[in-house]
Amino acid sequence: MTGTCGQIAATITECKRELSDSALPGMVDALRRETTDQRFETVLRSVLAAPDRQNALLALSSTLGRDAEHNGNGAATLQRALLTGAALESLEKLPNSPLEASVKSRLCEYYRFFVRPAAHELRLFDANQYSFLVFGKIALLERFPGGQFDWEISGFPRSWLAKVPLASLPRVAYFLSASLKGFSPCIVPHMAYRRKNPLMLVQRECEKAWYRMAMSAELQPQIRGLVACSWFFSRETFKVSPHLSFVLQPFSESGALITTRGKATENEGFLSGSAARRKLYQDGAFKPTMGLVLWSRDQMIRWAHSHPELADT
Repeated sequence: MTGTCGQIAATITECKRELSDSALPGMVDALRRETTDQRFETVLRSVLAAPDRQNALLALSSTLGRDAEHNGNGAATLQRALLTGAALESLEKLPNSPLEASVKSRLCEYYRFFVRPAAHELRLFDANQYSFLVFGKIALLERFPGGQFDWEISGFPRSWLAKVPLASLPRVAYFLSASLKGFSPCIVPHMAYRRKNPLMLVQRECEKAWYRMAMSAELQPQIRGLVACSWFFSRETFKVSPHLSFVLQPFSESGALITTRGKATENEGFLSGSAARRKLYQDGAFKPTMGLVLWSRDQMIRWAHSHPELADT
């Protein structure tokens, strides 16, 4: 076997080996005994949905009779057992999943990471960290790694209409009706969590992420388009950080609707990564807004087909 199918098969083998031959088997056996009629994904979902995921894991660990093993002296044994088991169940579906091939490869890379995390990355499995929530969604095929951006399937919240500037509201309403033809389901991008350079966006790598989303959308007829909302999609940001303006280029050149959705708050992350931007904000020279992008299904697919050079070889 070669290519993506071979990679999926190899990842299945690696996950099965980890669940039977490594430090995880004791925890896995206990999980299987406790959840005879449930799949790993069911247990993982219940942990992810808990108000306090750490307490949920402690309760599960206690139920399994392994009170001290949920964190395994930093090895995150229970967390990794849940993630690896759920990933194995997702891998069985992956060959027929409507995803662009390189996205499947990136999912396999994540699943191998669950099996063999580097020592310095074990902290990312802390149950109450955002990273563990991201890992759980990736294990459940609810979040998809596209490179510099991941994505989930969601939509345009109706409550946002009240936050769109009045001057843009008619255009937004018309685009939702005539181009997206509804509020959901849509691709919603997020900054990727495990990027090689977490404080840097690279134009070609961003374009590759948009390409992977578009080509995956083409395989999913129900997807209406893409809805993106963040301070780094805002033209106010580009006034003080012009080097980021390339982020909007694919949307601009393909006719997407680009506007704003109110002011950005400090917890949105615009104070990270640039001392100059932070200083301008503190001086009142940078007033960040939440940039809003609506990209229809037809627009994103046409754009992707006009850039075949972005496909992985």
